[in-house]
Amino acid sequence: MATKRALTVGVNNYSILDPTGRTNLNACVNDARSIYYLLEDAFGFTQIYHLEDLNASRNNILSTLRHLVRISETGDTICFYFSGHGSRVRTDLSQADCDSYYEALVPASGAWITDRDLLRITEDLYPDAINFTIITDACHSGGLHTADSALKCRTPIFAADLLEAIVSFLNTLIPCGVCVEAVSQYADNVANVHEEHGTIDLDPDPNKTLVAATKSTLLSACHFNELSWESSAISHGLFTQAILDSVNQGNTQITYHDFMQDLSDSVADKINTIIHPTRPGVTQTPQLFGQRNRMGENFLEGWIHTPVEV
Repeated sequence: MATKRALTVGVNNYSILDPTGRTNLNACVNDARSIYYLLEDAFGFTQIYHLEDLNASRNNILSTLRHLVRISETGDTICFYFSGHGSRVRTDLSQADCDSYYEALVPASGAWITDRDLLRITEDLYPDAINFTIITDACHSGGLHTADSALKCRTPIFAADLLEAIVSFLNTLIPCGVCVEAVSQYADNVANVHEEHGTIDLDPDPNKTLVAATKSTLLSACHFNELSWESSAISHGLFTQAILDSVNQGNTQITYHDFMQDLSDSVADKINTIIHPTRPGVTQTPQLFGQRNRMGENFLEGWIHTPVEV
């Protein structure tokens, strides 16, 4: 019998990264706890691990994911949910003019987690047999910590040298959560990279979100050039609240494509009512990454027939 397993992670406390507490978040732990119960109650997950705040170290996250992948079999589903800060890191740390970057998840401690780390964990995972879905309520474009205690965005401020390097050289961004072996599928997927008020703005290629072959499917909170917002008014990230709202309205038997469209509409409504009164013009557009011929499969269900495209 197929089994559904998950890891939910929420990090508010980034005191190891920043002892001043200025980069701490407010709603990520609540996000992760709510998704834990949503997976259990609405989607029938029976084995769920949960890490929050200082327990959500790099080692604990990766070792738990490694365990879930190792014990899963044909027909099973794995879900990894992360709520916290995101950032970016060069694909080659020794190359100052590197033109490709990984988007990264920022754990409470330890090195940041990139798609390279997740790919290593899924080395023996047969993607046609096991549905590995990753959901991230984080953003990766840097800065903008003018946000007050009621509104926060989920990315630490980029150092000046990192901002300069990204603006000067970036042309390829690899999302964190696609587990892609052939990174060339994402080559040259961004253009017109520039700094705007301490954040990275750019033009993403809309034709390079869904590709021929990945080992996982990624639902991310926003575009490469956007911020992921949380609000004390709802005690959640806007993206996570959209997930909760959609599922609580009965959307449990829904394709990935249709679910993402529903989330996009819901987040846009929340941006309009919660963010725009004080920050007009802000956008947040959830994104779906992965193997294009899986998007008609049902969200968080075992794959029916999704062979790698040839």
